Amino acid sequence: MKKKIVGLFLVLTFIGLTSCAEDDLIIEPILEDIYTGNLESEEQMLWATNNIYNSLGSSAVFGADLLINGDLISDNVFVSVGLTSGYYQTEGGMNWSQDAGFGSWRGLYDVVQKANFVILDENLPVTDTVRSYKGEAKIARGLAYFYLLQLYASTPSSGQHQEAGVPLVLEKYDPTAASGRATVAEGYDQVIKDLTEGINEMDPTFRTSKRHLSPTAGRLILAKVYLTRGMPGDFDLAYNLASQVLTSSPSHFAVVPSDEITTYFTGTGSYDENPETIFEIEQNSAYSLGVNAHPGVFYSNQGNHKGLLVRSWVYDLFDDTDLRQGLFLTAGTFASDDPTGYWTRKYPRNVGGNWLGNIRVFRMTEAKYIMMEALARKGDNTGALTLLNQHAAERGAQPYSGDALTAVLLDKQKEFLTEGHRFYDLKRNNLGMDKLTNCGSGGCVFPANSPYFVFPISLSERLLNPLLTQHPVWQ
Repeated sequence: MKKKIVGLFLVLTFIGLTSCAEDDLIIEPILEDIYTGNLESEEQMLWATNNIYNSLGSSAVFGADLLINGDLISDNVFVSVGLTSGYYQTEGGMNWSQDAGFGSWRGLYDVVQKANFVILDENLPVTDTVRSYKGEAKIARGLAYFYLLQLYASTPSSGQHQEAGVPLVLEKYDPTAASGRATVAEGYDQVIKDLTEGINEMDPTFRTSKRHLSPTAGRLILAKVYLTRGMPGDFDLAYNLASQVLTSSPSHFAVVPSDEITTYFTGTGSYDENPETIFEIEQNSAYSLGVNAHPGVFYSNQGNHKGLLVRSWVYDLFDDTDLRQGLFLTAGTFASDDPTGYWTRKYPRNVGGNWLGNIRVFRMTEAKYIMMEALARKGDNTGALTLLNQHAAERGAQPYSGDALTAVLLDKQKEFLTEGHRFYDLKRNNLGMDKLTNCGSGGCVFPANSPYFVFPISLSERLLNPLLTQHPVWQ
């Protein structure tokens, strides 16, 4: 297949455009065959919008790395010494250098550039359909920049190196352009602008599949953004948006009942398009990450590259009555690990075929935790514990007391284990980590100001863009 390089960082902005069926993300037309510099029809804008999901779903973005690294670069998960495939060894050991490269940088800017083609198109009349496509692309661009900031910049509330955000590329590709880092504040302002406009512009009935971003997804992401930025008033905004997700979303969104939590993850008959899911990465026989990239091949005890395991002390956090404890397998791990770990059941092998289960990125239950954390961080300890203990009782866990933020993060660690949240939760709250066991060559303890909480930008990317500087913690 021909490829056209169109991106500030040599991003493959269009590998191909998707077919004209609304929910079909299979690559068919090639850009050079149909693209002349402007989108010529609503059908082409549909193709361009659908193509954004090929990048969102790549193995370097939400198909694998962003989710796996969210647990592996934390105290949750380790790479078994019995895993011999070589995957994720560097991340598990936390021993990369200042010139190391993470594919998420290029993959997320790929999303940005594809979204720009839709957002900046001025050729088509702005019909309701075109307005919705542009809104969808803005939600995607806001999502991409939010994760770039979480990974490659210091968190806003840390006060650390706020001059070093990420480049904001808000125009179509210009081969003569280069762009340096915007400030962290400028980055978050742009994310909020994109998500707010996208929510308002996208018709909530326009896309109903969970394989597409939606105003509900936009509200959840925006709530997470306010929770992360943490400026005066932001925690109220986060709480209100999360509440809207839970109470005002269309009927095909609904929190999973606690007695169905195991089935939600393991029941192949209802795995995809479940009401609990807000956004998921599509996998099918013609377009999937397959045996070398799907998270299940690393997390499942049946995976081709199995060996990502939950630490035993994390498993021990669960009460015996906690329904979420049923999402683990305790047998068949590697005897070479000391102590041995536990398999997660959240990524079953056979969902309509091997490794064809859609990959859940956001789900409704997270809105509950956003509300809890927002209350805790604004000082309402009693209100946060009340919400938390309502949820804990539903899950069969014992009630919490004491510091609400500590309790909320502990229960969220259990709720979203192996779903890619822990790194971002620790960093957002300026917390370090102690892995305690199965630490790898990089050690066990990482304080909140450790450079390992900010990803370096590879030397190759910095050479491509002379205005792009390495983050100060790595200089």
